[in-house]
Amino acid sequence: MPPSVPPSADIGALPVPRRVRTVVFSDFDETYLAHAGTPGQVRSRRQLEAYLVEASERHGMLFGWVTGSSLDSVMRKAEAHGLGSLPHFLACSLGTELYTVQDGSFRPDRGWQRGLPDGAHIAALAERAVRELRRRGVPLVPQPDRPPGTKVISHYYYAQDAERDTRHLALIRRVAGVLSLGVSLSRCSPAAGDPENCYDVDFLPPGCGKRGIVEYVCRAHGVDSADAFAFGDSGNDLEMLAAVGRGVLVGNCTEEARRRHPHVSAWSHTDAILFELRRGLRVCESE
Repeated sequence: MPPSVPPSADIGALPVPRRVRTVVFSDFDETYLAHAGTPGQVRSRRQLEAYLVEASERHGMLFGWVTGSSLDSVMRKAEAHGLGSLPHFLACSLGTELYTVQDGSFRPDRGWQRGLPDGAHIAALAERAVRELRRRGVPLVPQPDRPPGTKVISHYYYAQDAERDTRHLALIRRVAGVLSLGVSLSRCSPAAGDPENCYDVDFLPPGCGKRGIVEYVCRAHGVDSADAFAFGDSGNDLEMLAAVGRGVLVGNCTEEARRRHPHVSAWSHTDAILFELRRGLRVCESE
């Protein structure tokens, strides 16, 4: 990994708070970024971008994107959709990479990266898992477009029927556990470009994932996770939402996520984030 990765010169950066009092973790695709990009969605996102500048300075808020997408994919989307500002930090590839935005560059967090095995080791373990699952009647289809050396190995599992899917997903978890692999399973989101009627199956180093990022970032900045916020739209966000005191699904979330998490906003995409932050940060300030 290079020591720093320059973001687009056309995208600004949030002001760094003098003292961090809270951290906000947001999924990217179909949470922060509405892929449809309607005029109303663009207006809402710009309102949130303006508020994040204010909240960073006034409330000591650190804001980050936590996403399954790669850094290159996130930046292509940010540029294509005309995003006005970058977050303070970016955890991509399901938390196997963590960057801070500093001095006009994405700088890898060395403390986080130091504890992770190399990508070749994870790829070899994932290959063993896929072979064992195929032997036991659970076929997985490799996903394209992961960069070389990645520490997350992604496949699709195509849904069959409810009973069989429950059994197969449980088996995927067991096989990953035997091999000391982390695994993230979630229903795919066609709105974000995924195929219909399938699950994301992501093998990754143990201790990674979105929950691991929450715990690491909060600890690094001395913030109690009970005082942190998180926003998401799908099943792979639920551990992140459960790890903070204020975890909310945006209103356009998947049905799978809605069934499994109690707090769902009446608003969608950045409208939900803006509403919840305005309300929640006022409460934090008054406590």
